[in-house]
Amino acid sequence: MLETTQTEELSCKSTRETAKILQVSLGTIQKMVETGELIAWKTRGGHRRILDLSIQRQLSKRLDLLRHFCSKNYSILGVFSQSEDILTFENHCKDLESGIRCHSFLDISEALMAAVELKPEIIFVDPKISALDQYHLIHQLDKNTVTKQIPIMIHQDSIHQLPHGTDYLSSEANTQHVLSPSFKGRIYKYVNSIELLESVVKNALLEKLL
Repeated sequence: MLETTQTEELSCKSTRETAKILQVSLGTIQKMVETGELIAWKTRGGHRRILDLSIQRQLSKRLDLLRHFCSKNYSILGVFSQSEDILTFENHCKDLESGIRCHSFLDISEALMAAVELKPEIIFVDPKISALDQYHLIHQLDKNTVTKQIPIMIHQDSIHQLPHGTDYLSSEANTQHVLSPSFKGRIYKYVNSIELLESVVKNALLEKLL
């Protein structure tokens, strides 16, 4: 930690501001200061200040890691109702800026077992799958400690067809089978999968760096 002398003249942020910028907890900021990942000092009033330069260094490091991830193929698991839809989807994935390695399934049970083994960056659900099967798929993913951490893409129209409709995914849902709050936050509603797919995968990768 730097000495207080003349440090007030340096560009800096409070610990709370730093935590918000880096999207981590205050406790994590404390640990980063202790390990030297962030450069900090205390004001005469006892308030900790984080050097802006060290914050920017952390952001740059994350960006480099994200670029490293994005230079590799993503892994996406798709669950479909018809084989022709698999071919269309996989052909689209090949045309994206960053290559996406697809693992496609027509059987829900096989898809669930594969999700645990493959740990894909994201799971895509074909809107042509019946609402009952999607309901079953969502709950099984939420029950498993591995798959509940994987973002899942569900078509907007499919959500309306699920039991209890849109209330099923709301924070105040009062259904017989309530989803965990963390899993609800990983469910992405889409209308056009082509536009949203790559950005959702990149967000999933970025979360791994936080």
